[in-house]
Order: sequence, then C-alpha cells, then structure tokens
Amino acid sequence: MNGLKRETIQGQPLRVGDREIVPEAEVWSFQARQLGLQANAASGGGAWWSWSHPTALIERGPNGEQRVRINDVNLQFEIALLVAAIMLPVLLTIFTYWANRSSD
Repeated sequence: MNGLKRETIQGQPLRVGDREIVPEAEVWSFQARQLGLQANAASGGGAWWSWSHPTALIERGPNGEQRVRINDVNLQFEIALLVAAIMLPVLLTIFTYWANRSSD
C-alpha cells in the first residue's frame, strides 16, 4: 500500500496480580513502492518511514477498565527544538536586515 497511514496499536498485555496492563501507541507510517518492468527483468525501489509514540496504558482489573494517558515529554521537547530551529534563522535574518537598513 502506498501513502500515509495512521494506526493506534496495542502491545502485549502484562499480567500483574489480578490486573492486566496493555501499552498503547500511535504509529504514523509512509510507504511508497515502485516497480519497473522491462523486456527481460523487473526492477523496483521505494521508500518507507515510520514514527511512533506512546499514548496510554490500559489497566484492566476486577473493577473494570481504566485508561491512563501518557504525557510524552520527549515529543514536546522535540517540537520546541523544531520551532526554535525554524524561528531562530528567520528572526536573525529580520534583525540583520533591520540593522543594515538603520546603519545606512
């Protein structure tokens, strides 16, 4: 299958006493395949990318099911670094332009 795909998957359940704990993660993936046919041979190639992050722990016990959300601090830190990496050059370019313009 070609294209972007988003899935929520559950891992192997872990038994702890009378409780069962199931990890859950969100997985984003992209797949592109190509196939080339020639007179006497076939050639192919493509690309595949996958990214996942934990979303919750599901606890099943005698009192029912409880979902505990996971706060992914690493993801938040990565987003902050990405925003800084994009904004810093833009701001430096603007300030350099203003400094050069005001010195003329």
